[in-house]
Amino acid sequence: MTSCDAPMRVPIYGVTAPQPWAWSIQVRNAPVLNLHQAPEEDVLGAYVAVCAAAEYVPELAEWMASWHGPGVAAPRAGEVPTSAVVAVARVAAVSLWPDGERQSRWYVGPVGLWLEDVVALREPVACEPGPADTLWEVPSQVLARVRLGFGALVGADKARWDAYEARAARAGGREPESLKDRVLRKCSCRRAMTKCSTCRAWRCTAPGCLPHSCAAGVSP
Repeated sequence: MTSCDAPMRVPIYGVTAPQPWAWSIQVRNAPVLNLHQAPEEDVLGAYVAVCAAAEYVPELAEWMASWHGPGVAAPRAGEVPTSAVVAVARVAAVSLWPDGERQSRWYVGPVGLWLEDVVALREPVACEPGPADTLWEVPSQVLARVRLGFGALVGADKARWDAYEARAARAGGREPESLKDRVLRKCSCRRAMTKCSTCRAWRCTAPGCLPHSCAAGVSP
C-alpha cells in the first residue's frame, strides 16, 4: 500500500450541504459543516464526503454575502453542481452549541464539524444526497469513485512535494534525505546530532567532540 492510500483506511461518511455552502467548503471558505444531530460515533480523524444537496438556496447565498454573514459572494444557481460529492475533508473537531472555543460566522450549530485537509474533487461524483441533519453511509459504488478521485489527488500532491524536495536537495549539493535521516542522526559519541542553521550540515554539540565550523562562518 502506498502512502497516498493511507488516509483511505479511515472511514468516509457522507454529509449533505446545501448549495452554495457545499461550494464554500470546496473552495475552503467555510471551515465548518452544521448539523442538527451529533454523530453517533467518534468521528474525529475520519473523513467526510461533502455532497451538495439537490437544490440551491438563494437565501443562503444572500446571507453569505451580507454584512452579518461571512461576507462571501457565492456563484449563482446553475453555476455549481447539485446532487454530487464535490469534496473530501477530515473532521478535526466537533462542536456542540453553545461553544465559544472555535468562533466563526460559518458556525451556526447546533452541531459543527470543523474540517481540515479539504480536497476538492476534479470531477463531482453524482450521488443521491442523504439526510441533511446527520452523517450517512455513502453507497458503495459512489464511495469507490470518491476514493479513486481523492486518492489520485493526494498521490499527485505527494509526488509534487517529493519532486520539490529532491530538486531542493540537488540545488544545495545534498542527496535527498531518508525518513530516518530526517528524524534522528547520532554522532560517534552516541549523542543525537542537530543541523547547523547556516550550512544545514549535521553537527554534534557534545563538549568532547570537535566544534563545528562552516564556510558561512568564515570572514574574508
